[in-house]
Amino acid sequence: MQDSKTQTIRQQMIQCLETAPMSARDLSKAVHITEKDVYFHLESIAKTIRHKNKKLVTIPCSCLNCGFEFKHRKTFKKPGKCPGCRNPRIARAIYRLGD
Repeated sequence: MQDSKTQTIRQQMIQCLETAPMSARDLSKAVHITEKDVYFHLESIAKTIRHKNKKLVTIPCSCLNCGFEFKHRKTFKKPGKCPGCRNPRIARAIYRLGD
């Protein structure tokens, strides 16, 4: 495996996701980029790893107030409010690599 200084950001993110499930905030801290950039890179990573017969598994966001889960969400970004109770307290999604 390459040294982390010679790996691209996406390669570093894939390596992090192979070792442990992580939230976007965890990934941003691990590879030293903004959380907003993590979401951008996750879209590309999801497409890239398909060629390796793997997939990006998402444990969905959920409302901390009523427990609503955002199971059918197509984007990686954190939602602003819960559609059920309109509460903005949302637990972060967790990402991992699966087969």
